[in-house]
Amino acid sequence: MASTICGWCGDRTHMTMVLDPYLLPEAVWPTTSYGLPDHDRPVYMAAFRCSNENCSRLSVGWAELYKAVYATAKIKLPQVELQWEPIAIRRPQFADVPPEIGATASEAHACLSIGAARGAVALARAVVEATAKAKGITVGGIQKKINALRDSGVISPLTADTSDQIRQDGNSIAHGDIGDEPISTEDAEAILEFMDALLDEVFQRPSKLQRLQSRHQERKESNGGADSSAVAPVTAAGADFSGAPIGRP
Repeated sequence: MASTICGWCGDRTHMTMVLDPYLLPEAVWPTTSYGLPDHDRPVYMAAFRCSNENCSRLSVGWAELYKAVYATAKIKLPQVELQWEPIAIRRPQFADVPPEIGATASEAHACLSIGAARGAVALARAVVEATAKAKGITVGGIQKKINALRDSGVISPLTADTSDQIRQDGNSIAHGDIGDEPISTEDAEAILEFMDALLDEVFQRPSKLQRLQSRHQERKESNGGADSSAVAPVTAAGADFSGAPIGRP
């Protein structure tokens, strides 16, 4: 599809074709079993512009188009999965995540940025398992670990339910069933979005809240320890809270 991680700005963006596609030489076409150029699978290339208004730079995308002729290549090329140049290798950093888990999550994104969807999903599965182990959950398969994270309140029920997709896709790759259901770039991207959300919920958000709490406590101490929450409530004039019955001395 005409969307990718832009090799210039690094954003996931839509690419708009700005020049008509042209037919590449037969030397770069797929070949038949006889080693000859496959004329049913010509390769077309075109220039595309990044839709990020702060970038707008050009990349080239190309793909083989089954029995395409020049008249239809302009229509077909933006509709298929393209190879892109330049390629941006995306390696986001995961603050507050244990280093070995953060490095694996970053590597999953790097795989996705070069189109290695299966590698990205397999690493995302490893991140989920490692996250459970980091929280002391070491017994059972990945589904039992996810359920234990939910039952202990580390993740929400919604997060646990969403994790089922990453478990299924990751299991098929880990167990060698790579031909059962091809994983598209869009599917892998959704799985990595879940992985990022899981890391945020388990590690990053609690750390951020703890820092906010610590800064608040430091400000209180620097102001002499005054605690506004301990101020006695203001009562209406003449109110009697002595506990004596009304009307008696």
